[in-house]
Amino acid sequence: MSDSLPLSFARYARSSRLVAYLTVAYLLLVVYASLYPFADWRIPNDEATRFLFAGWPSYIVVSDVVINVLAYAPLGLLLTLLWMGRMPRWAAAALAVVVGMLLSLAIEFAQAYLPTRVSSIDDVLTNSAGALCGAVAALAWGERWLLSGELHRLRERHFRAGARTDLAFLLLALWLLTQLNAEIWLFGNGDLRHLVSVDFGVRFSADAYLFLEAGVAALNFAGVAFLVVAIARSLAAAAVTVAALILTALMLKTIASMALFIPGNPALWLTPGSLSGLVAGALLWLALARCSPANAMRLSAVCFAAGFSLVNLAPENPYLVAALQILRRGHFLPFNSMTGLLSSWWPVLVFAYLVFLIRVDDEDRPNTGRSAT
Repeated sequence: MSDSLPLSFARYARSSRLVAYLTVAYLLLVVYASLYPFADWRIPNDEATRFLFAGWPSYIVVSDVVINVLAYAPLGLLLTLLWMGRMPRWAAAALAVVVGMLLSLAIEFAQAYLPTRVSSIDDVLTNSAGALCGAVAALAWGERWLLSGELHRLRERHFRAGARTDLAFLLLALWLLTQLNAEIWLFGNGDLRHLVSVDFGVRFSADAYLFLEAGVAALNFAGVAFLVVAIARSLAAAAVTVAALILTALMLKTIASMALFIPGNPALWLTPGSLSGLVAGALLWLALARCSPANAMRLSAVCFAAGFSLVNLAPENPYLVAALQILRRGHFLPFNSMTGLLSSWWPVLVFAYLVFLIRVDDEDRPNTGRSAT
């Protein structure tokens, strides 16, 4: 395949904002996870660049290598896709790998000023290898499947055009990422109680907790489903997308429970409250699934706002708190802190997005009516 791209591919690659949104979001998450906890900065005892000449470590932790490669593979993929419509394919891939390596170097240099982090040249090499893997994947499948390929055609056929749909896809992708945070209930994003030291007087009890857990799962399930309805062209497309999103979220939640806790418990999320919430959320959505896109946006905003309120009113589960003590001291602390930050603020982001679109639609509706007359 030549380096020259079909005109339709180049045009879409230039006009699409989804890849750019995903790239910026992922860059911010990588930097946050790499420099967490952003505290106790100090001048290093030796040169900050000494790690470049320290040589290969005497032992290698396989899990560290895997994590470093996997962390930068999406970055290499996204950067290559972002530039493929603006330059030859191989140049885009090479630039993506170079940017990934330079980013890793900059982060390792910054980590020298953090007492809780250790700078290492092997991190740079494995991160660069991850960026290379992502760039190769973009070369192999980017045109055929991602940009102007099969996935793009599916998007055009089944979802509404425009930047608002691209932003919705970004928010849904970030929602899936929040499911890898083990500190939350099923779909229970938005815990901001640490920002406001207010005791609402709600005490823990098994029965009350079950109903709250079910309510949180149901409202957030319905919120995601109505958001999909707002951007889908048909009920069938919305139904397939919602099913795929929920199944993927449950799979990610299972992986998080199995990998992040010691001992791993893949069914940690599988509680009577969460199961009841899944059923209730599905029934709520099915009852109103044929609403208009404008009403779907309103229903989604109401569901997310109510779910956010329940999460912040609910008492802490002492059993989950005890289990999390192991997690907070574990090897995946930076990763869980990143997903925790995203989990806390995701409902705020999606609510702001929905409110903005609702206001825009309300302002455009009278203008459309006047122009029609």
